[in-house]
Amino acid sequence: MTLALPPLLCGCGAIEIPRIGPGAGQHVARLECAACGRFLKWAPRALVQPSQQVKETSVIVCVNRCVLLGTIGKFGMEMRSSTTGTACASFMLVVTERGVEGKDHASLIPCECWGKGAPAAGELKAGQLVLFEGRLRRRQKGEQWETIVSGFEVCPIRAEDPA
Repeated sequence: MTLALPPLLCGCGAIEIPRIGPGAGQHVARLECAACGRFLKWAPRALVQPSQQVKETSVIVCVNRCVLLGTIGKFGMEMRSSTTGTACASFMLVVTERGVEGKDHASLIPCECWGKGAPAAGELKAGQLVLFEGRLRRRQKGEQWETIVSGFEVCPIRAEDPA
């Protein structure tokens, strides 16, 4: 199969169909001036190897980020450490929303704070308003799977007195 390349302008002033030379590194081939042999540009892979189907890969962009503002549940924080010794503070976050009819609806969301932020989180008390940022994660609990929010820092929110 013959490749139909368009004529390219070279620094020597020649406007000719380039010849294909060997590539270097990650480049498959190079296009060179037919008159003086000067490098013009790198040749695309599809141009040099047209018989191979260029496979398009679809990239799915996803974001797994969760920001919650709520109060720590009535059982407070449970401190533990993993088998590798990493500290973990587990707690239930109560996120309350006001519905259309004016009633408050509470959602209980299981959360885990890992790493250096866990000991500081362990000092927080039940009922305290906090901001928690993490990511949704699934874990197996017995035969059931549960969705939790896993993060690295719990920030207490101090409400100012309107005095």
